[in-house]
Formats: sequence, structure tokens, C-alpha cells
Amino acid sequence: MKGDSDHEVAIFTRALKVAPQNRDAFLDHVCAGDEELREKVEALLKAHDRLGTFLEEPPGEIAGD
Repeated sequence: MKGDSDHEVAIFTRALKVAPQNRDAFLDHVCAGDEELREKVEALLKAHDRLGTFLEEPPGEIAGD
């Protein structure tokens, strides 16, 4: 359901603003025992961490230019 994914994204967005060392406590509170929700939000956080600054850095020079 779209509402569910909106809720997950909203929690994910809020979690990004929480210091990494405090995220577990934050997720404990906002997910309130909903393990499926927590797993989805944690997956989003892990994907975000893997992405790093990919979209924030300008592309390097292209070979042959």
C-alpha cells in the first residue's frame, strides 16, 4: 500500500537526521515493536549508507576529453 511506503520513507527521512549512534533507540521508539517496519527502514538506511556521496559529487573527467 502506498500509505505504508510513505510511512517508511517518513521514518527513514527522520532517521537520517538522528546521529548514527542514536538510531537504534530512535527506531525502537518509532517502530514500537513493528519488526517488518523496522526491517524496511533499516534496509533503506543501509542502501543510503552504501550510496554514500555518489549523487553529491560532480562527475570526474571522461577519458578522451
